[in-house]
Amino acid sequence: MKVSGYQLFWLVNISSMIVFSYLPLQLAAKESRQDCWISILLGALIMMAITWLMLRVCKQHADKTLVGFAKMLLGTVIGKCIVMGYFLLWFIQMSMIAKGMAEFQNLVMLHNTPTIFILLCMLFLVTYAVYRGGIVAIGRCAEVIGPFFVFLLFAQLFLNPQDMDMKRMLPVYADSGWLHILKGTYYSINYLVDPSIVLMLYYFAENKRSAARGIMWGTAVAMAWGVIMSLVLLFVTGPNMAAEMIVPVYSLTKFVSILNFIQNIDAFFIPLWLLGAFIKMGVDLFILSYGISEWTGIKNWKLVACLMSAVWLAYLIYSSHDIRMTASLKNVYLIGGFYPFVYVILPILLWLLGSIRQYRRSCSGS
Repeated sequence: MKVSGYQLFWLVNISSMIVFSYLPLQLAAKESRQDCWISILLGALIMMAITWLMLRVCKQHADKTLVGFAKMLLGTVIGKCIVMGYFLLWFIQMSMIAKGMAEFQNLVMLHNTPTIFILLCMLFLVTYAVYRGGIVAIGRCAEVIGPFFVFLLFAQLFLNPQDMDMKRMLPVYADSGWLHILKGTYYSINYLVDPSIVLMLYYFAENKRSAARGIMWGTAVAMAWGVIMSLVLLFVTGPNMAAEMIVPVYSLTKFVSILNFIQNIDAFFIPLWLLGAFIKMGVDLFILSYGISEWTGIKNWKLVACLMSAVWLAYLIYSSHDIRMTASLKNVYLIGGFYPFVYVILPILLWLLGSIRQYRRSCSGS
């Protein structure tokens, strides 16, 4: 299974924009109010740096997946334990997206449809695509959907100029101060983008150099969109409404009205957004299944994907009826401990160990 750099660009870009659509703006706006765009900008720069760091790790071990080089650098036992953190991260990500999509569809389209039925249809589609074609099928879907998806998400930001008022983001810095701005970054950064998928996807790239460019550009475009979206959201709604919106990207489409003729563009937005969520969940399910297959030694990763889908569905059903599980995505242990560990500490550790290994190899070779 191989994917091109162009496909990797769309896979990373769509996955990043989908993750960006949920919690980051709301979390940043609650802390830094009208300065939430500064929090988002700082978070975007940090995530770009983390993505670059993870690419450096991947380039050191281009012939191995995360599971392979983690075991090589840290030993079998410690390496397997470390990799479990990324398995948990990907499971949390795809569960958050699936639950958000099901609740969104139930709210705006399928009012009387049981959530379990929506989840079953969604998970069946994702599992079938992964089972039949793996990352190749998801990559081909991404390169077809991607241009329309990104064009619409950028275009809708500029379709309601009559509602924009730049005064809603004033004063800059004076009311918040650096403490609240940095707290906004701290709470939102973990949900801006998921660069850890690179640790598995890079292995499947046809051309490693073009893959690295595609991944960085895909992340950069998503980050630029997120910063612009935070500014437009402030111009249109102000900080108070922005802090309460669950899905601010969808809410912006409801404000669009040009000469009372161009309206209700959410009819175009919703299908493309659902397709984007399908890409994100497909990527997560594939890398999780392939990684667990390599971790356990089970050669049939497609069987693992089917089993993981069953566990995924059971978790979603259980968490829907458990308030503690519902609120777990934003708790202090995840934001303050788990996310920094898998996004920052582990990549730095793997990069340092890989650099030391390369240095020793070059010294022994000379």
